[in-house]
Amino acid sequence: MRLTAFPPSLLLLVAAVVVAPVAGAEAPAGDRPPNPDDLLGNMVVVAGAGRPLPKIGIQPSLAAEIEDVTVRSVVQRDLDLCGEFEVLPDSAAPDGLYLSDTPVDIKAWSAKGVESVVKVTGKKVGKDQAELHAQAFFVRQGATPVYDKAFTVRADQVREESHRLADLVIGALTGQNGGFASHMAFASGSGTTRRVFTIDADGHDAKAVSPPGAVALAPAFGKNGELYYTASVNNDVYRVFGPTGAPVSLPVEGSVYGIAFSRDRSQVALSIGVGSTLKMFLGPDFAGIKPASTVGLALHPTFTPSGKLAFSGEGKFGQRVYVDDKPITPEGIFASSPVFCNHPDGVRTVFAVGVGQDADLVSTGEHGGGLVRLTQGQGKNSYPACSPDGRLIAFFSTRTSGQGPGLYIMRIDGARPKRISTLLGDTLRWDALPPGAISAGK
Repeated sequence: MRLTAFPPSLLLLVAAVVVAPVAGAEAPAGDRPPNPDDLLGNMVVVAGAGRPLPKIGIQPSLAAEIEDVTVRSVVQRDLDLCGEFEVLPDSAAPDGLYLSDTPVDIKAWSAKGVESVVKVTGKKVGKDQAELHAQAFFVRQGATPVYDKAFTVRADQVREESHRLADLVIGALTGQNGGFASHMAFASGSGTTRRVFTIDADGHDAKAVSPPGAVALAPAFGKNGELYYTASVNNDVYRVFGPTGAPVSLPVEGSVYGIAFSRDRSQVALSIGVGSTLKMFLGPDFAGIKPASTVGLALHPTFTPSGKLAFSGEGKFGQRVYVDDKPITPEGIFASSPVFCNHPDGVRTVFAVGVGQDADLVSTGEHGGGLVRLTQGQGKNSYPACSPDGRLIAFFSTRTSGQGPGLYIMRIDGARPKRISTLLGDTLRWDALPPGAISAGK
């Protein structure tokens, strides 16, 4: 079978099914695949280990201005989703009349057991501008804020700039800025109705961006946040489409099933159907791609923080994750869709592993090593993507317990999964937005 134009349903089958040994005569011991249960069966999720998260209060506001309502709701949600705090609900705030100029009562908040307090306000200034103001306090340091900044932004960009403000507040309280001034892209649907969607990092404003007549597969963010994806039109091969909506010319013939750009955008990698398999190609741009690996069934290209090419490809007994053509996951587990999170405590590799009819997320080091199971017994958890700050993982889950199926965000240690959308999909990407008015703020 040639893989230059097979349908997306078959591609997803190749990407998601573990090939079991053929029944019959018992294979020699040296040719038997390792038992996946030996590798994952006794691995228990360690999510939630460690000390409780610090409690944080967000000062309520009775202001009705849309700028104030927007900035407060965005910052409050981002602080809750970031996984660094336990955010108190408004109902737990100290009694008081919370106007825009109401000062933060540190003593009253301290009685609520919080370690820090955040106050944000927004108001319109002039015809087309708004002022966003944030203060952050450590209760133990009293009424002097550790962060106190106001920014003037465009009125039509208050929501986007509010995410940037939240990232700065997270940085003031933790020592590293957050990653919510960002967006995600993914493919969703089946058969001939697959389209590429974009969505804000908090689950807001999901929208289809590929045309309805194109069967879309794999999105990726290029320079300046421009979106590329692969798609088949009128049953043609899967081509790369760019921000202009026109197909991108490539020096290699065949359907393209995956795209990835390095973090500095100096390299692009493509998974292309060649003959009876899928091969990985790499180059400084689309016109300059060349073969980059001899591994077959090479899918889900990505890059490590240091710029090394990584992907999932065939091993002796299933699919493995490769970095620079060297496998970093064990034989015997079906490892797919890797991503490399540049976490403050060190780079972590996160990938999906087939477990019976389900799938779990597992992490390891940048070069392999010990495995940590991040999900367990909660349906299919797949297609992880890392936040720009490296502290969070987004993924799709078909779980029926808790908040139910959808798009989730959780800490990189597997703790505090929170659903941000009911949408399901695959080939998820998460990337920072281009700089804005608040980006250079301190």
